[in-house]
Amino acid sequence: MSRPSSLTRAVLGLALVTATCLGASSATAATATTAPAASATAASRIASSPSPSDAEAHERALRMARELGDHSYFDADKAPRSRPEHGLLAAAADFPATPPQPDTNDCLVQREARRLQGWTYNRLLWCQEIEHETRYEKTDQAGNRFYVGSVWIRWEMVALGSNTQRTIRVFWRPVPATVRYVDWTAPEDPSRLFFGVHAECAQGRQNPAFCWTDQSQDKTTWQAWNTTTQWTSWDIQAPAQAGDSSREKITRPDWYLVTDSRSLTFPEQDRVGHTLPLPLRCDSADYFSIFGRPYDMACVFTAVIPHIQYNLSSTKHGAVARHIRDAQLDPDGTYPIENHRKVFPGWWEPGDSPPNPLHRVEKEGTIGNANETWKDYACKSGGPYTAATRLPPRTPQQVAEGWQCDEYPFRATAEGASSGTWDFSVRWVPPGDNTSAGGSLSGFFWRDRILFVNDPFWVKINP
Repeated sequence: MSRPSSLTRAVLGLALVTATCLGASSATAATATTAPAASATAASRIASSPSPSDAEAHERALRMARELGDHSYFDADKAPRSRPEHGLLAAAADFPATPPQPDTNDCLVQREARRLQGWTYNRLLWCQEIEHETRYEKTDQAGNRFYVGSVWIRWEMVALGSNTQRTIRVFWRPVPATVRYVDWTAPEDPSRLFFGVHAECAQGRQNPAFCWTDQSQDKTTWQAWNTTTQWTSWDIQAPAQAGDSSREKITRPDWYLVTDSRSLTFPEQDRVGHTLPLPLRCDSADYFSIFGRPYDMACVFTAVIPHIQYNLSSTKHGAVARHIRDAQLDPDGTYPIENHRKVFPGWWEPGDSPPNPLHRVEKEGTIGNANETWKDYACKSGGPYTAATRLPPRTPQQVAEGWQCDEYPFRATAEGASSGTWDFSVRWVPPGDNTSAGGSLSGFFWRDRILFVNDPFWVKINP
């Protein structure tokens, strides 16, 4: 059955194509280094990153998420991976003085945290525990450089997004007693050499209006770093850009940790390096609120693939979960009956690159209202649907219990019932299940900061 396509074609203009991944391609490497071959080491190179276009940065972050296999999920029946404690902290006006628990420990113990890219635990929390090498070299009278030794340190790093500010906070500290001096042949005592760190926006030096951090470098000797247990933090800000008239006012900077091991003995500029750049997104979307409180600014981590999980065993929304599962596994067994093979998007499949995502739209907007109209056609007979092709009427018991017509894909998606590309399914479900599932979807949109049109997401059905 053909349905109008003009309602959705403009909305689906974003294409989830592949793009060059930021940083190293290895997902398992466990060592960072300031050696020239491993990172951008010259100060001029650090400052040379241009402000990426929105589409380019968006595609790059998704590519990184797919390659790393990092997923952020909201379990509609249980606490999401970001437990309520962090959800509340992220929504506070101010960041905490130290990384929130228990989420930080949950993140740092995972093997994914030991990658060069760290682990995007979810859209509001990223972490890393990694061993870092600083290589020292000298130049002889003939101008030849030679290696004199290395210093190794293991550090922990945590970054927090926000639902109330266009800012992230980056925390860093060394793991005590992990400083090692390797192959040292120079007469200097390496424990007295200085090592400095600070978080920075990759595009900030070239374009300070795009993003910046106003905190200074934290620098001390290797000997002092070996005993400290204190967290150092920096706030990276990315304001709305002048002249941006869009509703969301999106910016997509990259951030990293800058390392500085220069000293009077080792003054070379290539003693300044940085970790792999990591993407984030800041916006000023005005359509997020909870209990009447607006959350109209945010910064979230985008190298993660978001999805919502429903559970067949749930006493809250089991009927809706079964409906979605049946639509995906047996599309032609669903109502309304069509004269072609039915195909549904949004299914979370095994693997790192699930195809055919859903995209959020305004529930009461043009597409959302059109989705509702087509859903009603299929539930009540109307438009192209007749008694032979529509959803069969409710049973007397279902009428008495007030069962409601549930649809998949959701009304608040560009791929919903009015889509000219995808099919849809309708089924009668208990009102409590329908309300619970809809509330969970709204909660997922808020916690993962799912913007209209911009953010692909998926649905997973658990036993």
